[in-house]
Amino acid sequence: MEVNINKEIVSRSLNTYGNGIQLVVCMEELSELTQAISKEIRGKDNRNNIIEEMADVLICIEILKQVFEITDEDIDSWIKYKQERNLFRMNCPQSD
Repeated sequence: MEVNINKEIVSRSLNTYGNGIQLVVCMEELSELTQAISKEIRGKDNRNNIIEEMADVLICIEILKQVFEITDEDIDSWIKYKQERNLFRMNCPQSD
């Protein structure tokens, strides 16, 4: 998935507002996405709001990467591990 987040704008917002407040914003945006998904599950047509909140969360991912000095490679490694683990679980018969 190609996402075009302007890293310079994120960096500037961190310099302007500080890491602490930006981390709080990230927590709030994650909560707003959770709320949008909940509304959709309850039957409210909420697709546009889900898309908007997903965009906010993707911007927040870049904020988190910069604050905690996390590379794309770091994330890709964990994604690969977790997807392989999930595939293994789906392919293994479960015993009770």
